Amino acid sequence: MSGAATRQGSNVTQMRARPGAASGKAGVIPPARRAAVVIAMLGEQAARPIVEKLDNASLAQVANELEAVSYLGREELTEIVMDFLQALRAANGSFRGGRERAREIVSSFLDENRADIVFGNVEMPKPQPVSKSSDVWTRLEARKPAVVAAYLSRLTANISAIILRKLDVAFASEVVGHLQEPMLDNTIGYLVGGDDVDAEIEDVVAQMVEIEFLNQAQAEESDGNTNAESVGELLSLLPNHTRARIMSFIRTEHEDKFESIEKVMFTIEGLPEILARQSVPVVFKELGEDTLVPVLATLTGPAQRVQDYLLENISSRLAVQYRDALSDPNRTPVEDPDATQRTFLTTLMSMKRRGLITLEKAPAKTG
Repeated sequence: MSGAATRQGSNVTQMRARPGAASGKAGVIPPARRAAVVIAMLGEQAARPIVEKLDNASLAQVANELEAVSYLGREELTEIVMDFLQALRAANGSFRGGRERAREIVSSFLDENRADIVFGNVEMPKPQPVSKSSDVWTRLEARKPAVVAAYLSRLTANISAIILRKLDVAFASEVVGHLQEPMLDNTIGYLVGGDDVDAEIEDVVAQMVEIEFLNQAQAEESDGNTNAESVGELLSLLPNHTRARIMSFIRTEHEDKFESIEKVMFTIEGLPEILARQSVPVVFKELGEDTLVPVLATLTGPAQRVQDYLLENISSRLAVQYRDALSDPNRTPVEDPDATQRTFLTTLMSMKRRGLITLEKAPAKTG
C-alpha cells in the first residue's frame, strides 16, 4: 500500500481533496469555509455560543462548506487558525478597550439614538404596562346590565367602582340604574373620590371578573342552549296540536326560554326554511331510495312544497328516478305517515349532531 493510504502509528485514512476543493494556502480557501473549519475545530462546548447565534441559513452554509472539504493538511489548518487569531488580535497583538473604544465598536452595530441610550446619554424610556384586561371589559359590556349589576352587588363597593370605571359610560350608567341601596351610594362615593388605581390591580380585578362571572355565565349559557336544543328536538316530534299547546305554556311560564327553544324546533312542513340546500344531496346519499320514497310519498297536500324542495335540490337524473318511484303503481303504500315523518325527522337530527347537515332557522329579516 502507498503512504497516501496508510501511515505508521495511525489508523486514520487520509483523504484526497475533491476536484475543485480548496487546498494549499489559507488565502485561497473561501472565508466561509475558513469559518466553518474554525467552528469544527473548537469542539462542541467552545463552539456552542457561536453556533447558537447563527440562523438556519448560516448553519446550512457552514455544513455545505464542511462537505466541500474531504481533507485538509496540518499546514492548511495551521494557516486557517493563524488567520483567525490574527483577525481577533487586530493584527497588532493587543486589544484596546475603554469608553471611547466601546462606543466606537457598539456604534458600528447600533444607530445613534440607541447608542446614546446604551451609554446613558439619554434617559431610557420607561416601558408602558400592557393591560391584558381590555377583552374582559368588552365581554362584560356584552352582558345584560341587570345581570352585571347583580354580580357587582355581591362585591365590595370599591371593587364595583373599579369595574364601572373600565366600562363604557353609557353601559355603566345602565348598570348603576339597577344597583340598590346601600350599594348604590357606596359605589358612587368611590367613583366620586376618583382615586387612581394601579394597572396591576385592574388586571387582577379583570381576572377575577373573568373567572367568577364571565366564565361561569358562559358555562350556564352553554348548558341552557343545550337544554333548549334538547327540548326543541323533543317538541319537533310531537303531534301538531300537542306541540302547539306546550309551546303556549312555555311562552307564558318560561318566556326567557321560549325564543331559544323555538329557534331549534322544526317540523316537516318547515324543512324548506331550515334544511340548507347544500345539505339536501347529503340526506339523499345517506338515506337512500328505500328510506326516502316512503317519506316523499307522505309529503302531499300542504306538505307538497317540502317534496318539491327536496327534489329540486338534487340532480335532475336522481329527481326523475325518485318521481318514477313515487308514481309506480306497485309501490307499497305507507301505513303510518305520521310515524314515517317522525322517524325521518329523528334521522335528520342525528345527522345534524354528527355534523353532516345544517338544520337551523334563518334569522328573521328586519326592516
